[in-house]
Amino acid sequence: MGDEFDLRVPDAPQFDLALKVRPDGKVSLPMIGTLHVKGRSPEDVQDEVRERLNALSGGPGNREYLLHTNDELEIKFPYMPTLNESVRVRPDGKLQLQMVGVVQAEGLSPEELQAQLKQRYAKFLRSPEVSVLVRSFGTQNVRVGGEGTGRAGLANLRPNIIARSTQATQVFVGGEVARPGVLAYRPGLSLLQALIEAGGQLPSGDVTQMVILRRGANDKVEVFPLRLSATYFRAPNKDIQLQPFDVVLLPKSGISTLGDQLNQYVFNLFPLIRNSALGLSYNLRSNTP
Repeated sequence: MGDEFDLRVPDAPQFDLALKVRPDGKVSLPMIGTLHVKGRSPEDVQDEVRERLNALSGGPGNREYLLHTNDELEIKFPYMPTLNESVRVRPDGKLQLQMVGVVQAEGLSPEELQAQLKQRYAKFLRSPEVSVLVRSFGTQNVRVGGEGTGRAGLANLRPNIIARSTQATQVFVGGEVARPGVLAYRPGLSLLQALIEAGGQLPSGDVTQMVILRRGANDKVEVFPLRLSATYFRAPNKDIQLQPFDVVLLPKSGISTLGDQLNQYVFNLFPLIRNSALGLSYNLRSNTP
């Protein structure tokens, strides 16, 4: 979450985008919609974007042009040229024609409009023959497979994903320490080192109740009660290697529940942890994992 990357489309720069991974691990793209990207390589995301664009374009013979406002049409009657008309689809999506009046055009294919006009003119003409020709168009929207709407020309686009910046890897230390806050993570960072960098334990802290919150499977958080001795800072009986985005919580003596500890010592100090930085769902229970 928080990584920034560019979507570059060499043949269609109008589709270029600068994107940032949302707290839920997703990004939103025009036409394509929502795409889950967290934990995936740029190449993997790039391949899915190309597949989705290809699906939106439809295969040859599997797409129909849909009429749109401001499209210019010619209505042709091969055996009655006096009825020929050049018309433009109005902003309300309709046409005004001789004899039959107002006809809905927007959202129909030229062939569907042609079939509708034959029915309309059949009230006035015997076996009318009519053709609909599109002279100019204002969109490339097509119906794909007779159902969903896509856009012509997308299949030939080859978008590239370029990583621009990545979120700094961090750990969070909260509770009864001198300087609660965010620390830069580095390989090999241990619990004792992180606590010392946070200024060490305050007299009000209860080391025996200290816990680590760590990202687990399916982005849930696992709670690890450390069960350390009260003399941990003077004579650590064990040290623990921290992982990226761990939350270390040193509560005050007498705090009864983990939920209270989180609200008082983590969420209130670092609201971004609750909302966005980790993008995790906390299971708040008692001090047991």
